[in-house]
Amino acid sequence: MAKKKSINVTVLVDEAHKDNLAEVASELKDKGFVLKESLSALCVLTGSVPATSFAALSKVPGVAAVEEERTDYRTQ
Repeated sequence: MAKKKSINVTVLVDEAHKDNLAEVASELKDKGFVLKESLSALCVLTGSVPATSFAALSKVPGVAAVEEERTDYRTQ
């Protein structure tokens, strides 16, 4: 069986849930999210998720935005 492709993501948690980052992270985990780092002062969670589960993360209560890690940065 082929391994599912994972993507690195950044999750922004809304202000109303800033004191419940662990709870939001737990609900994200149920969607396949693997927590790498919790930046509580910024209301940000970083980690990875199977590519097929990416869209489901934005439906978790408390999630304001989900972004795929960018690798296309260029310097001028």
